[in-house]
Amino acid sequence: MFSNKSQLKRRTPENGIDRENFLSLLVDEYLNSTLYDAKCQVLANLANFAYDPVNYVYIRDVGVLDIFLYVIKNETNTQLLHFATADPLNADYILRNSGLKPLLALLRINNTDIVTDTITTLIYLSNQQTKSKITIPEVVQIMQDLKMSESGNLANLATIFLQDICGIY
Repeated sequence: MFSNKSQLKRRTPENGIDRENFLSLLVDEYLNSTLYDAKCQVLANLANFAYDPVNYVYIRDVGVLDIFLYVIKNETNTQLLHFATADPLNADYILRNSGLKPLLALLRINNTDIVTDTITTLIYLSNQQTKSKITIPEVVQIMQDLKMSESGNLANLATIFLQDICGIY
């Protein structure tokens, strides 16, 4: 559910923790946890917060994007990758921090959820400055292959990518 700052303030108990501090605590928990299940749970929570625009400033300020980008660049676990690719609205950050290449590599992972998340993120990343980096022949070929996928979601997203981003019909 999308919120605004006044709604958050009303819903936060007088002695409760505010959103920025809560996100900061989640970041600390992720960074300090050695348990895989705990990391997955925290990353899932962070990904859920990433969907609400009222959280965008907090997410940037407390380092959530750094965690997402680290996971995209360094992790091989599909569950962690799925949660980390769920934040398509921070394109500039991904591009400034060399996140495009590892993101493109996720198109080859044998996990439909990760690939659909990645295509969605690439669609959001596409603009005048990024189009030539995103529509390289290798990516176009992957999308053409995915267009034939048995997964309707994957086939539809690949078709949208090819038509809207690449201009291929």
